[in-house]
Amino acid sequence: MSPRRMRALWVADALLSPLALAGHLRRRKALPDAPRILVFEFWHIGDAVMVDPLLRALRVRFPRAEISLLCKPAARVLLEPSGIVDRFIEIDVPWTAFEGKYQWRRYTDSRFRTTIRALRHERFDVTLDSRMDLRSNVLAWIIGARRRVGFDVPGGRGLLTDRVADPGDGSHKVEDWLAMLQPMGGASAPPQPPVLAVEDSTQARVDAQLRDMGMTPETTLVAMHPSARQAVRRWSLDRFGEVASAIGAMPNTRVLVLVDPDGYGETLQTTGATCVRATLEELPAYLHRCAVFVGNDSGPAHIAAAVGATTVTIFGPGAIEWFRPYGPGQRVVCMTPMRCRPCFDHCTRSENFCLTTLPVDRVMTEVRRALASRANARPDGVDLTPVGGEILA
Repeated sequence: MSPRRMRALWVADALLSPLALAGHLRRRKALPDAPRILVFEFWHIGDAVMVDPLLRALRVRFPRAEISLLCKPAARVLLEPSGIVDRFIEIDVPWTAFEGKYQWRRYTDSRFRTTIRALRHERFDVTLDSRMDLRSNVLAWIIGARRRVGFDVPGGRGLLTDRVADPGDGSHKVEDWLAMLQPMGGASAPPQPPVLAVEDSTQARVDAQLRDMGMTPETTLVAMHPSARQAVRRWSLDRFGEVASAIGAMPNTRVLVLVDPDGYGETLQTTGATCVRATLEELPAYLHRCAVFVGNDSGPAHIAAAVGATTVTIFGPGAIEWFRPYGPGQRVVCMTPMRCRPCFDHCTRSENFCLTTLPVDRVMTEVRRALASRANARPDGVDLTPVGGEILA
């Protein structure tokens, strides 16, 4: 965080101190046996996946709780089949937009204001938010839950009733979420990777589509997602094409390219790959049938890991320690060292060298290792020096 932004957050804390003092004069109440819990995760697809371990831990810790998730519609699509969340409260929070997040009309939108007013009347027992964001802390205070849990970092922390110690820069977002349970006794088990369920009917429909494409139970499927919401996170299509051609030349192995709604990635069909435009509901079902996923730092990488695929994620400007797909064996390819990483998608160079200088052979090495780990066999000519945990290639 820049010194300028840190100073701004300290000033915000000073301005909010009267509200914080008034809140701390009230006695903090113990949670009932069946608390009404509101979790803030209104960001993007990958973020929705990473909140899953917290939701599962909450259900174990409070079996009778009403767990509500304040989220975008995509979170409902991904998390509803698991049956953990009781209520999905959909909201478009202005500051989560990729563009125009500070346009005043977004904050005066009638749907946004109506949702906030309705939440104030809900009388939640506790809100949980791991984002370390001044705006989220203000929103939690406006909603007025009896207890408000977040991290003890500058930027509205005085509005929280329960402050969790700053985990530092090396903590993954899954671990940050589980830290929100500390004021309530902590999690009952070590951190587990996210797990997404797939509706039986959706899986059956996708399986039928795969059979129509000529896939058989003996086919090793490798999913490829060459896109990302932010263009600065995209490795070049030409290099994805080289990877697709190399994978397609492997015996009994097919590449399934996940094409964006706008058609980005469809040109890879010239490599012999099979291209599909999956809905968000279908995407976990497709990835569930894939042994390996290859793609950029984006939501589908997290979905793939959560449905059992081994992921090879190409990282450019993102914070790897925070946002890599979580779990043992999930692999990351990146150019190291890069002093400007993470830049959080605000590249100040003439080009995103963190991706333009990443060679194909680095990615193919990790793809071969991922495939070998699934097949429990060593492919010819590939160095399989034992490695453990997440791989930062």
